[in-house]
This record gives sequence, structure tokens and C-alpha cells, in this order.
Amino acid sequence: MAKRLFLLHLGPGAVDVSAMTEALALGGVTVPTADSEVFEHAEIEILRSHKAAGLKRKQVEGAWARVCRRARKTRSHCFVSMPALFTATPEQAALAHDALAEFTVVLVVTSGFTVEPPAAWTSLVKEGRTHVLPSRLDAERLAAQVARIALIEEEARLDKRLAKLGRRRTLVNRRLAA
Repeated sequence: MAKRLFLLHLGPGAVDVSAMTEALALGGVTVPTADSEVFEHAEIEILRSHKAAGLKRKQVEGAWARVCRRARKTRSHCFVSMPALFTATPEQAALAHDALAEFTVVLVVTSGFTVEPPAAWTSLVKEGRTHVLPSRLDAERLAAQVARIALIEEEARLDKRLAKLGRRRTLVNRRLAA
């Protein structure tokens, strides 16, 4: 079975995910259902910034795991916006990325073309799976771009699968001809 996509928006600015759900659905992308507090706590947990947020560690512990569990339950490609993770250290990014092992992680950065995507994250995903979008897109246009990215990734996966089947067919035809 093909891995599902986890389209991770890293910001640096926040986006209105609730306004994006319909447009994302056109590309077969859903947003995991959870309270906004769970997403906020997940960012705080990964960045280890609970003290700065006035929280205790046990209040945020497991929030990222809850987000990942919700993403698994969708049984489709997922979009999650975690703008604060733009500043994650390589260790923090690796911790968050490890929980997504069963997904193909695709980074969506809305920094425009003035700020480089964070190296802590780009080193964890395959080349070509980091997409930098203009910073001033409204929610609907951003959703359309994310859906387009999901469709491009799916097309690439199918092209790769088709090429593999073509090679197998050629091998079988050679064996039958011999």
C-alpha cells in the first residue's frame, strides 16, 4: 500500500486552516480533527517551550502523538499547519519527523522567496518534497496550492509504479521469448 502524504505547513506565519478544508478536499487532502489547543500544545511540546508558555510539561506531553494519531485515522492525505515549528532545531525536527514514519512527509513553507526553508526540516525529507509558496496567499489559494502539491506527488508515485510495471513486463516478455 502506498504511503499517505503528510503535508506539513511550517509557516513562518499562521494560516486559517478552517477556511481551507473544502479546497483541500478537492485534492484528496483532509485536516485531522482536533481542538486548536491540541495543535498549539503539539508545537509547544516539540519546541520544548512549555515554561515560556506558562505550562507544565505534563500539560503538553503527548500532544504531537495525538495529532499524528488523528492523521492516521483520516486514512487519506493530511494537511497540518504548525507555523512555530519553522524555528525548530534539527533535534526537535527529527523528533517530530520520527512520529511520521508511516507517512511521506511533504513540507509547505509560506515564507515567500525571501527566507530559505529551515534546514532542520529540509534535511529530513527527500529532495523535491519541500515547496516554498508566496507568503501573501489567502486561505483559499493556499489550499488550492496544497491540493495541487498533493496531486503532483500522487502523479509522481503513479508514474514510478507504472515504470516499475513496464520493466517487469519487459523482463517477463524476454523470458517467454527465450
